[in-house]
Amino acid sequence: MNNSSPKTKHHFVPVFYLKGFVNSNGSLWVYDKNDKGLFESSPEGIAYEKHYFSFTNLQGEKDSETVENAMSELEGKFAGVVKKILNCKELSEKDNLDFALFVSSMMVRVPNMKENIRESTGEVIKRTSLFIASNKENFEKMIENYEKNTGKKISMTPEELRQWMLNENNYTVNVDHQYAIGMALSLLDSFARIFFNMKWRFIKATNDYKFMTGDNPLRYFDPTHNPHSFYGVGLANKNIEVTIPLSKDMAAFGSWERSEGYFQGSNQHVKHINRMTVIASRRFVFAHNKSEIIDKFVKKYKGSHLVIKVG
Repeated sequence: MNNSSPKTKHHFVPVFYLKGFVNSNGSLWVYDKNDKGLFESSPEGIAYEKHYFSFTNLQGEKDSETVENAMSELEGKFAGVVKKILNCKELSEKDNLDFALFVSSMMVRVPNMKENIRESTGEVIKRTSLFIASNKENFEKMIENYEKNTGKKISMTPEELRQWMLNENNYTVNVDHQYAIGMALSLLDSFARIFFNMKWRFIKATNDYKFMTGDNPLRYFDPTHNPHSFYGVGLANKNIEVTIPLSKDMAAFGSWERSEGYFQGSNQHVKHINRMTVIASRRFVFAHNKSEIIDKFVKKYKGSHLVIKVG
């Protein structure tokens, strides 16, 4: 008889990764972008949601372990390659592939990606509904076919429903959490291919400044992009810069044109990457030390995380 409890506490930022940012007490300080105070936590006590990776299977049962176990298996590989990088070891082609998958996972598994998918999908559905309702004749035929095929009658006239749908303030579209997580994780391999072909620098922290991380550790940014342009910023942009802290002592910097290898960073390098991390974070930033200066800095960037907009 199996008495083990199902795994319901799912970390969207891996515990092994968070351990790279702890202080001598084995804990981190958690900074909140919202108007709340900071607090101390163990890596196991932060960056998780209950049933985050759970889904309803074909038998109608909640499965809280299949995806969680798959993520745990991947994390074992990721921990190995991150350890190599932290020790400044030369990476094999397989190591580079594992690193690309790690970077991709840190982009797709977090709540910011999930919420962007939910919001953008909801916006697309709403715009599709407006388009359908915009043609009176076609809309009436659609309702007629629906009632004929299902044997159900709608509770208002087709025109009343059409007019109600044309006012987008009348309703919101809520996209299922399970769908959004599934869509996010389905992007893992696609993004990994991109990150595998990028050039990566590994930047060492200084004695004065250490790296921080957050609930959305990866930040991509094109410093040459016109913010007023119709076109957005993508990972294929030739001037794209990708930053992701790996521990308090090391961060990764990806681009298409820079040289690769291990480099000793300056104080300015560390502060720049920390700023990118704070901007990317959806709500929480994690650091090894307690600082009122960091707290004020984090709160300065409330609402700065990436929001995907439907054009």
